[in-house]
Amino acid sequence: LILRLPPAAGAMLDGHDVIGQARIYAALGRTPGAPPVPRIAHVEDGAELLGAPFFIMGRVPGESVNDIEMQPWFTQAPDAVRRAMCVDWVSAFGNLARLAPLDVLGPPVSPEDDLRMWQRFATAAQCPQLADMIERLLQAPAPISGAPAVVQGDSKLSNLMWDNYRMSAMLDWEMSLNGEPMADLGYMLYLFESEYHGATRAPKLSGMLNRAEVIALWEEVSGRSAAGIAWHEIAQIGKIGAIIAEGANMYNTGRSTDPKLVYFKQNLDYYLGVMAAMLDGGGF
Repeated sequence: LILRLPPAAGAMLDGHDVIGQARIYAALGRTPGAPPVPRIAHVEDGAELLGAPFFIMGRVPGESVNDIEMQPWFTQAPDAVRRAMCVDWVSAFGNLARLAPLDVLGPPVSPEDDLRMWQRFATAAQCPQLADMIERLLQAPAPISGAPAVVQGDSKLSNLMWDNYRMSAMLDWEMSLNGEPMADLGYMLYLFESEYHGATRAPKLSGMLNRAEVIALWEEVSGRSAAGIAWHEIAQIGKIGAIIAEGANMYNTGRSTDPKLVYFKQNLDYYLGVMAAMLDGGGF
């Protein structure tokens, strides 16, 4: 069993609290067709026992791929094994795009309304340049692939657990919502090389799918078209940039002394540059 408590230093995001996460896991656990998630054993809404609300979940077999220092079991695996893992990764989010909205996630949110929330986040983080670029993207309507579905909101490889090279759980649902599932594809595509940005660590390895293969597989599994995916990829870069801007702002204002936040400003400049180039290249 694993005990989950609120972050000791406070959460950067105002999204789902620790009890909200437990309720999402529980709802997914009883929904046919949902991805595997940890089993919820107990939820404690009050602070009487441990000084804060908490929940207890079952341990999931396997390990996630560390996106900073990737483990030898992943980096030294045969190309065919990594390719199969990448197929599972993309397919997991393609299948999620078939999952009807969950009551626990509330009414469906349009891509524009979700992006406006991150625009407000960027403004509060004292990053007007990012807020202005988001406004530029919002001048174009978001392409829609079909009816609203469950969106996990953070579709990177490190949020999946792997047991003997097969996916055993999908974690980290803090930014989940009912909405347009191309958001998850757009987030994922930012990790793969394009003419505007390089690939992140895992997708650089041999055996991994390329960008075109990711899009084609997602379309096949989801049964949806990815037409207009550039809008959603730019929106997800804006979301990531807003989170990084807030991290930098937390450090600059003394709200956090986490040393990793020192590097957020440097990363933010890179994200802003990529976003500007994609807006120009996409005709937005």
